[in-house]
Amino acid sequence: MKAFEQQYTPPLIAIIGRPNVGKSTLFNRLIGHRVAVVHSEAGTTRDRIYGDVLWDKTCFQVVDTGGLIPGGRQGLNPKIARQVEVAIEEAALCLLVVDVQDGLTPLDEEVATLLRRQGKSIIVAVNKADNAELELGGSDFTRLGFDHCLTISATHGLGINDLLNAIVEEVPHYLPPSETLPTSLAIVGRPNVGKSTLVNRLIGDDRVVVDAVPGTTRDAVDSPFHWEGREFSLIDTAGLQRRSHSQSALDFFSLSRTKRGIRRADLVLLLLETPRPPTRVDAIFIKLALTAGKGCILGVNKWDLAGSLSRPEYQEMVRHQLQFAGFLPMVFFSGLTGRGIKELMEAVIYVSGQREQMISTGVLNRVLQEAQKQVSARRRKHKKFRIFYATQVKTAPPVFRLFVNDPGLLAENYEKYLQNTLRRAFGFEGVPLKFVLKKRSH
Repeated sequence: MKAFEQQYTPPLIAIIGRPNVGKSTLFNRLIGHRVAVVHSEAGTTRDRIYGDVLWDKTCFQVVDTGGLIPGGRQGLNPKIARQVEVAIEEAALCLLVVDVQDGLTPLDEEVATLLRRQGKSIIVAVNKADNAELELGGSDFTRLGFDHCLTISATHGLGINDLLNAIVEEVPHYLPPSETLPTSLAIVGRPNVGKSTLVNRLIGDDRVVVDAVPGTTRDAVDSPFHWEGREFSLIDTAGLQRRSHSQSALDFFSLSRTKRGIRRADLVLLLLETPRPPTRVDAIFIKLALTAGKGCILGVNKWDLAGSLSRPEYQEMVRHQLQFAGFLPMVFFSGLTGRGIKELMEAVIYVSGQREQMISTGVLNRVLQEAQKQVSARRRKHKKFRIFYATQVKTAPPVFRLFVNDPGLLAENYEKYLQNTLRRAFGFEGVPLKFVLKKRSH
């Protein structure tokens, strides 16, 4: 397992725009009290001012920046422009603030061009839409070419909730340590692989009924659990059997509850039973979890009953049956005796960290550019797929926005090559990676 760099600071939102469009008023509205000086004179804010926002269980910082002012031959005022560029470099997302009452100006377009060059996520906040008639003017700013364009009034608070919701959807989720929720772990597997025994071992209490009859647990059960100073919520789920025409209504609802347990979890532990190899049902579990963006661990239970079977032999058996899941860590343990439980929890904590890992934009681009040099994409439609710029826009699970020449040129095998490159460089063990492609001319 590789060391990981977890994000310990909230994502930063930079408020950008020309002078007198209401950036400082919006800053004060977002943080809930007056900090930035608000004045009608252009260029009042010259330095970067920071504030914290908590919205929908997500904490982020906002930074107010000076208005970008034309500076004669040199273009934008160089001193203010440098301050703004630093804010943009630090930011996970930029709010481009414009004035609906002035309409789209050449300076707005110049600022938009500056942001587009940086390859950042952008939300256009069309400010001063103080009434329904002015709101209609917001459509003019869609010509800037950004996906998100929202009308607001920072002075009166109109549209601010929609703006905050849009921000939360675009940035990595972060909670201060004092408000961090327990890590939820769903324990899944075929009937009678020892799920309930493991839950009882971890929580130190016979909270879940244990019986040799397959399918004893029908419902998903949540159990709080502490391990070395960390809080967890264990979700024990009903076992999923092979589909058949005789499947009862109760089994159907057990399957539904298992799926719901996976959706609610941060991490999924798939239990395998020594010495049986994984089955099609086990593959279904892992695919459900990975598709839902969950961190995954393979737990080989009842290893005390392995006999002459060696770990490498069983690992090879698993990798053969679950070829798509080669990046998942595998831990051998016994829920009954407790042997290997410490290693199991270390893997759970490790994968949780991998899922929260945030890669800096500069390092990410260096790795992907080198990957393209080492192995270039094959030509499709007489063109080669090319990445111009990349940035990580989310954690848990990690999502990367790639600015490319043509999204339709990315072949599945080359996408896997790029994902494997990121895994070799940064780890991401047990974690699905997602690419979001956006077309850019250069």
